[in-house]
Amino acid sequence: MSDILHIYTRVSTAVQADEGMSLDFQRELGEKRAKDLGFDFKVWNEGGKSSNHEEIDKRPVLSQLLTEIQRGAVKHLFVYDQSRLSRNDYVSSIFRYECNKHGVTLYNKEGKYDLANPQDQFLKQILDAVGQFDNAQRTERTRLGKLARIRQGYWLGGPPPYGYEIKDRKLVVNENESKWIRVIFERYADRVPLMDIKAELDRNGVEPRRKRGTWTLGSLQALLRNSHYVGHYDFKDGKSGEEIRTDCPPILSADLWTRVQATREQNMVHRSATNPVKHFYLLKTILRCGHCGTWMSGIYSEHQSKNHYYCPKKERQWRKFQIPDDEKWKRGRVCEMTRSLNLAATDDLVWNAVLDALSKSSLIKEAVKRDALGEGGQRLKASDHEVKVSTNRVRQLKKTLAKSEDSLTDLEAERLMGRITPAQYPKIKETITKETLQIKAEIERLEAFVAGVQQQKSWIDWVGKFRKKIDAYKSFTPEQKKELLQGLVTVIDVHLIDNQTHWLEVQFQLPLVDDNIEHLDVTKKSGYAVKDGTNALMIEMNSRPYAKKKSLQSMG
Repeated sequence: MSDILHIYTRVSTAVQADEGMSLDFQRELGEKRAKDLGFDFKVWNEGGKSSNHEEIDKRPVLSQLLTEIQRGAVKHLFVYDQSRLSRNDYVSSIFRYECNKHGVTLYNKEGKYDLANPQDQFLKQILDAVGQFDNAQRTERTRLGKLARIRQGYWLGGPPPYGYEIKDRKLVVNENESKWIRVIFERYADRVPLMDIKAELDRNGVEPRRKRGTWTLGSLQALLRNSHYVGHYDFKDGKSGEEIRTDCPPILSADLWTRVQATREQNMVHRSATNPVKHFYLLKTILRCGHCGTWMSGIYSEHQSKNHYYCPKKERQWRKFQIPDDEKWKRGRVCEMTRSLNLAATDDLVWNAVLDALSKSSLIKEAVKRDALGEGGQRLKASDHEVKVSTNRVRQLKKTLAKSEDSLTDLEAERLMGRITPAQYPKIKETITKETLQIKAEIERLEAFVAGVQQQKSWIDWVGKFRKKIDAYKSFTPEQKKELLQGLVTVIDVHLIDNQTHWLEVQFQLPLVDDNIEHLDVTKKSGYAVKDGTNALMIEMNSRPYAKKKSLQSMG
């Protein structure tokens, strides 16, 4: 019985079409070598396996071949070149060791290697290293090519986000889906609950992209965070950590996107504010880290002498991710806010700064008068008239909407009874549906206007409620102080300037900082108007315990 030459063949998907590297060609060379040696042959064909399958457990034929080598059934092995076995140094080392141990002679297109011979073994190691280096270069070229395509705006594969489709390897707007994206964002910006938005999508038969059926609240939340809709998305390279921003066609206006994100943020703050806490924090849900955007937390422990506001991003990341030991205690690893603020000192500083701004504000002084928002209250009277007109218009539109929805029902009946053709049905339905959405959008716009005027009136009533108490604010209870701050202030961003200094940027609801009275006739000082100031107030605070608080400064 003659010896057997075992022929192992494989092509990488990246070079499968290259001339001279096909499976058939490798087999022909192996059969020719077997004939020259006077051997029989057996072919082990792995087929097409890319560099992603270099490990033995991902290549079943190679795994079986190794098992035969280990039990001594293989003495002669042919491969086209070293890379056919593997470009992975670990796998190549295993084959060198097992072939040497079991007396296997290795053949390739250039010659043969007796791995019991030190020179041949050394040469084989060099060739394996070259193969691994070539694989690393190929991988790097692929990575750089991918990054180049991303910079050019090409889509890298996989399903596009809902609202888009792929044309010429780039994202383009899907007109049918994009209109529902706008509906979702507009409803949410108008503070329609997500459950109601989901119900509207289900009623209209709008299905999510990846899983046919109904939407989930989680998928809607993810959609509201997707920056594609405002015209960009970010890709992070896993090797270099480089982040690339790629532009794409926007579906939403920047204004609508901003309003939705503000609504999301307020909803999250509201949810966190409803969680029970053991200690009262005046500025919780108002203080925000100016470096990373995380809402600041408070900690109070009389026994441990803990009494401060701090950025919790580091501890939240600690819970989610396993941090290397040498990184755990590195200051500033997650956020530049590395110093906390004393609770009592910060509460006093902010409270006194807000009182100071209120006492100096011309807008607040004018709010005490009946003509707070217009000469002789004209603006409010105009608003009352506009509210009445808008309310009547909404009533009329709702009647029209009901008729439009009835038309859809009648249309369905006409279709079932065969009174309209299958070709007519979708066109008529689309027209009615489009009209219905337009009516709903107009109703929402008018209702939003009415709600805005009512909110304006509520604010004026709120000012009137407190207008006689400005001098008595210092005697407020902590709960009353928090109510006042939440009515006046949208957010306070905290910035760490150095190891001793914080800057607190207070953002008011109204431009009442450094506002003033402007006389219309300077010579006679007759007639005047309130000139808006700015919404922002900067407060400097020394972070050392018991340090003297710095003066206040408005931002122009």
